[in-house]
Amino acid sequence: MLRNTSSSYGLITKIFHWSISLLIISMLIVGFTMTSMENSPDKWELYSMHKATGIVVLSLVSLRFLWRLSNARLDLPTDLPLWQKVASRVTHYLLYVFMFLMPISGALMCILKGKEINVFSLFTIPALAEKNIPLAHFFNNIHGITAVVFAGLISLHIIAGLYHHFIRKDNILTRML
Repeated sequence: MLRNTSSSYGLITKIFHWSISLLIISMLIVGFTMTSMENSPDKWELYSMHKATGIVVLSLVSLRFLWRLSNARLDLPTDLPLWQKVASRVTHYLLYVFMFLMPISGALMCILKGKEINVFSLFTIPALAEKNIPLAHFFNNIHGITAVVFAGLISLHIIAGLYHHFIRKDNILTRML
């Protein structure tokens, strides 16, 4: 089954979820690691790969979002307390906001610093002809703060899935497996 039903996610949604999840978690780990590294060719190579992968993530998230809009929305368990239903909806909404905000703020930071983004030698996103360092610094701050908050939201999402599986013993987690 490729498409979602009211009770289960389809194969395409699962592929989007797990592939983007792995990419984003990897990007966060690499991002936190590379910012603490000493200046070296390895650090700059990591930055280059991080930027290119960020553009790939943005593309996949855009496709995922369009796929989500065209698919059935799954029902939450009827016995779930209202506050948990609201928390679920807000968390999922925020996850999408951050999935877009992270790569967009990172790309804008680079472009405004006057640096192009080479996407795995497939294409290049050019730098702006005129640098805007104060605005680049603003997006750098957004990118850094967002990374920390995003990591927290992802952790909350994982904990909620485990809570549903091991404590509530419902199908919230298994329908994404």
